[in-house]
Amino acid sequence: MIKFLVFFILLLPGFLGAQEKRLLLSHAVDSALMNHPGLNQARAVLVQKENEWRTLTGIEAPEISYFEEGIDSKAAKPFEERRWTISQTVDFPLTTIYRLKAVRQEAEALSYRIRAMENELKSEVKSRYVEVLYALYLQDLGKQQKKLADELYNAVYTRFETGIGNGMDLLNAELQVAEAENSLSEAERLLHLARYSLFYLMGLEVPAISYDIQFADSLSSTAVEIDQILALSVLHEQPAYTAALHEYQASQYKLKEAKSNLLPDIRFNLYRQNYGDGFNYNGFEVGLSLPVWLPFGQKGKIRMAEARQTEIEWQQKDIELEMKQKIEHAWHGYISSKQIIDRYQQIMSGKSQKLQQLSLEAFRLGEIDLLNLINAQQTFLSNQKQYLVALRDYYLELVQLEKFLNKELVY
Repeated sequence: MIKFLVFFILLLPGFLGAQEKRLLLSHAVDSALMNHPGLNQARAVLVQKENEWRTLTGIEAPEISYFEEGIDSKAAKPFEERRWTISQTVDFPLTTIYRLKAVRQEAEALSYRIRAMENELKSEVKSRYVEVLYALYLQDLGKQQKKLADELYNAVYTRFETGIGNGMDLLNAELQVAEAENSLSEAERLLHLARYSLFYLMGLEVPAISYDIQFADSLSSTAVEIDQILALSVLHEQPAYTAALHEYQASQYKLKEAKSNLLPDIRFNLYRQNYGDGFNYNGFEVGLSLPVWLPFGQKGKIRMAEARQTEIEWQQKDIELEMKQKIEHAWHGYISSKQIIDRYQQIMSGKSQKLQQLSLEAFRLGEIDLLNLINAQQTFLSNQKQYLVALRDYYLELVQLEKFLNKELVY
């Protein structure tokens, strides 16, 4: 297990003695899974789909009708025939069976889609959290840049006051201070964007958003080996791919349902009849529907079901290729950023800092000019920022790998 100390705690504006509100990564993920609007909409759609079968049983509401024939109010017998009828129409049983099986498979597909959405949401929340920490540390780096620029300005101004320096050097130093202030302002802008992107994913209400919310000062990660990726990123275990499998099965049942529509629907009629005084009978009738409009109705449904099945087949292929591509990109990005981090920690960190300190002292002694001092400071700041970007990318790629490995890598 590898643990990197990523970012320093930065007290946010408005925190004046109030109790600290620390938002941990796990809390952010839990809040998003519970409160995210899009995910909760999908869960509501799943409830609808799970209850849809009740409306697709193929059993229509019964009809009750009353019938009289030969009505003559002047005759001794006021009617020739009187009948009460209860009618019930049902789809052919095989059609109903295929329809209900298709709905069940669609519900399964939707449940796996929701799992995929949850994995994607967790990935997005963790990515936004990393971006927040990156912005916090970038803000700290901006303060460090501002401090170096102030030191540079003071050194140049001292030389200018003593007559050693010149006005061009002083002007250049003032520009360095202004550039450092711009970098600091940009870091603050990125922090606000990252914070509110994270709060949106968490589904936080507006009153719950405040400047005294603080974030963890470090993240932990688990080392990933290439063998683990090959072993754990099994294609059929991915929720999106499994959802596509269930959708394909649903399309097969829909095709069978469309073909079974060639079979007749059934209608039952139960009669209570009266043909005059003393003649009371019960009657029963069964009717079958005939698909005489095959070219317009049933054939169109069959063609649509076949096209849907072809669509799902290509969707499965697209999901497979996309997942392989994302895994490949995430893995190589992880390796690249890890190499940069190791190189910075082993070589670049100490040397760039030493170069910056020696250059400032040499400039004060008049051993180097302003240009060399600025180059040394830019080298130091550039190395710091490259390390920060690599560290951010390292965690972002691990977060992407989490979606496919079914294992917590960043926490």
